[in-house]
Amino acid sequence: MTASVPTTTPGQVSDFYDVYNSLLRKYWDDNFHFGYWLDADDGSSVSVATDRFTDIMISKLPVGPGARILDVGCGIGKPAIRLARATGASVLGISINQNQVDEANALAAAEGLADRVSFQVVNALDMPFDDGSFDAALAFESIVHMPRKAALSEIARVVRPGGHIALTDLIRVDAEESTSPAAFMTQSVVRLEDYRELCRDAGIEIDELLDVSAHTDRTYDAMQNGIERSSEEISGKFGPGMMETLKNVMTPFAMGNVIGCAIVAGRRKPVLR
Repeated sequence: MTASVPTTTPGQVSDFYDVYNSLLRKYWDDNFHFGYWLDADDGSSVSVATDRFTDIMISKLPVGPGARILDVGCGIGKPAIRLARATGASVLGISINQNQVDEANALAAAEGLADRVSFQVVNALDMPFDDGSFDAALAFESIVHMPRKAALSEIARVVRPGGHIALTDLIRVDAEESTSPAAFMTQSVVRLEDYRELCRDAGIEIDELLDVSAHTDRTYDAMQNGIERSSEEISGKFGPGMMETLKNVMTPFAMGNVIGCAIVAGRRKPVLR
């Protein structure tokens, strides 16, 4: 397995989202993650497809009222709020970006869930939480911004032994070596089977390792269509260079025959005495 080599710092990730938060909300959805379509005939909107993916990930976290869940890389909070409503659990979302945290806390308050859903600025590679602080953890594509081994180990540390961990990630779907198609913002893209070693080293027992690329591969076309329809507006607001920048940012999504999406679900290994 080719090791994931950091290409960005937490500060650079935060700076990235200072620019792209509003673009994602306007031209994609308040869910900052892939959509999940049932099949080629599924005409679901982006909002429905992204909520569906959230619901799939919620199903990987069998928790209920009284549980405490960590959302690693929470965006502006839409998945965390949906997670809290579905499970009755309390959710703490973390992001490296202050604007995301501010918007997420405002959304939780507006939804009447501020007593159970909150958000903090936290570096996911160095979390200020005690070991075993959470019953479960979710990471929706946020791991592409972090060295996977370090991130998985830190997530496992703050989840109690036996607690559930579910995440999504970009993966290679061809036979070539792992690579980084968009070093501008992501870590190296690994293969699905690489997660066996990554999880073992982090102390996570895998329950499911799923390639869902066939259900998410419409994401790029949906993003591209939305951006192209609004190209004049985007250029007018952000300058003529923004369209080219957006193309670079979306490079991984454009490589549908190479880059796919995976679900990884498991549990923190019990502590042996």
